[in-house]
Amino acid sequence: MSSHEPYYTSRQDEIDLREMFLVLLKHWKGVCLTGVAFGLLAAVYAFFIANPVFESSALLVPTQTSATDQLSSAAALFGGKKLGSGDVDLYQSLLTSRTVMHNLLRSPIRDMSDTGNGKIKPLYSVLNLDTTNALGLWRTVKGLAGCIQVGTKESGEGGILQVTISFGSPWLAQQIANNVLDLGQEELRQVRMERYEVSLSRLSAAVDKAKTEWDSTAKRLAGFRDRNRSISLPDQMLELSQLEMEKQEKEQTYLLARREYELQQLEREKATPPMMILDPADLPPKKSKPKELLLISMGIFLGLTGAVVYVLGRNAFTSSSKQITE
Repeated sequence: MSSHEPYYTSRQDEIDLREMFLVLLKHWKGVCLTGVAFGLLAAVYAFFIANPVFESSALLVPTQTSATDQLSSAAALFGGKKLGSGDVDLYQSLLTSRTVMHNLLRSPIRDMSDTGNGKIKPLYSVLNLDTTNALGLWRTVKGLAGCIQVGTKESGEGGILQVTISFGSPWLAQQIANNVLDLGQEELRQVRMERYEVSLSRLSAAVDKAKTEWDSTAKRLAGFRDRNRSISLPDQMLELSQLEMEKQEKEQTYLLARREYELQQLEREKATPPMMILDPADLPPKKSKPKELLLISMGIFLGLTGAVVYVLGRNAFTSSSKQITE
């Protein structure tokens, strides 16, 4: 008896699948109409309700210094991500910082709208933003930051970064992208200059200290030689040797500090500008979102799926109710 149970179970499964197919075939018109209805709703949303989004992109290369290159090589040796391609987080944070966003709202924009007549206005004026409204200003800053995305170009090799701005009009997307790059360039330049100034001030103090110690040791050596015209005693020879060695040591310390100071000065000059713009922001010829065909396809799919689930579920519930009644 038990040897026939698998065959019986498989027969039951086949009967269930056939029953499901017959149920769907019986209600095929309703299923199709539901799919078409959802597709029409998706089309209405895509063409008449959803706000269009235009994307403008620019390409840039961060300025690399020798210190950065050394850190990149070290990161690569330990299996880490090179800084050339890892600058994404830095530039994403920089270009979307509150400082840059507030400066962006005050930056000049040529109003190319139907009523703007090409006049140059601050961005907050073009957006009709009340800057005295703290909550509205905060929301606008958050919204602008969310429109900016930084990523690597294609494979990410070469350290080329792509900055993409998404906005509701093509001319705004292009102008905002260019302004963001200019503001980010200036902000990063100031950050780097402040960092180098702090480093240079410390190195300058170290150089002055090393020079003072070297001069002091040289004077002591010269004074010793003036006091001892004839150096013949072992103690005199030993003290002279110690003074000469100390002078050489202080001289080397001074020269090393001086060299480091000069290298930092060169690094500061190389870090300006902090990034090179290879390709400025373009004027998007067409909107990137919403993707009408994709939305319509998803609407039809969801409508068909929902209709199938509803028909099969209702049939299963009806069958269960009949069995309980019997």
